[in-house]
Amino acid sequence: MLFGFSACRWIALALLIPLLSGAARSRDIENIEGRLKRLVAALKDAEASTQPSSSLVPIAGQGLLEVPEGTRFVPAEQTRAFLESVGNAHDVSIMGMIIPQNFYMDPDWMVVIRWNDLGFVDESRFKNLSDQQVIRSIKKTVTAQNKIRQKTGLPALYLKNLLLSPRCDTATHSAEYATDWTIEGLDREGVLFSRYFMGRSGIISFNFVGITRPLDAIYPIINPISQRFSYLTGHNYTDFDPAHDRRASFPHEIVFPSWQKTAGCMLVVAVLSWLKRRRNKKSL
Repeated sequence: MLFGFSACRWIALALLIPLLSGAARSRDIENIEGRLKRLVAALKDAEASTQPSSSLVPIAGQGLLEVPEGTRFVPAEQTRAFLESVGNAHDVSIMGMIIPQNFYMDPDWMVVIRWNDLGFVDESRFKNLSDQQVIRSIKKTVTAQNKIRQKTGLPALYLKNLLLSPRCDTATHSAEYATDWTIEGLDREGVLFSRYFMGRSGIISFNFVGITRPLDAIYPIINPISQRFSYLTGHNYTDFDPAHDRRASFPHEIVFPSWQKTAGCMLVVAVLSWLKRRRNKKSL
């Protein structure tokens, strides 16, 4: 088993610790207990549905992904339930996630997969985005999301730096960028690395979320995942038909939502890392 029920309960309790700032009202406790039950159920469902390495999984009817060695794939329904149980809003664009084989024993990262059906994105438009535009757009998104998170009792997230400016690879019709972030009340920093593959009618994105590390340490994780994805015939970027297919309006519409839609993943990884350190200290 990837993880047991008792481990689920400990993980769930750890995830709820950031919500317990100050004296909790009875209604708050009821909400916390309800979230705990949802999280435990979501973790059990994720375990039962997890597919092993070398599995060939379809992504949104657009392409196929071969699960890399040493990783596992959690399907869309279970991934959404898992992320929603820790405060993420329902997100139909989520197609699943890749996790390391020993995720709940050594929880360092996850890669959430999304399909954004926004139309054809002209890759040349990424070249006109400045770092200032990127930072402004992300901060605007984070500020809006933090107001929602505050109302629901979840800790705020903050952008620290733009680690990698948006850049486009015209050979693979892909784009990528990276930021680092902090969570209010936790002492660990994290990183969000997003890679997008443009298709005929939208974007497949691989969103790496983990504890802060150099970019050179992220590429060996995300490269094998993205290199094992391929669009099906007829869905490729080069299959675009300008006479009939719709176009996306702005490239930042597919880049910057990663921040708001990956907020729950950031919290999960950060607190699981906290739990790991706590267990390690007890074993000394």
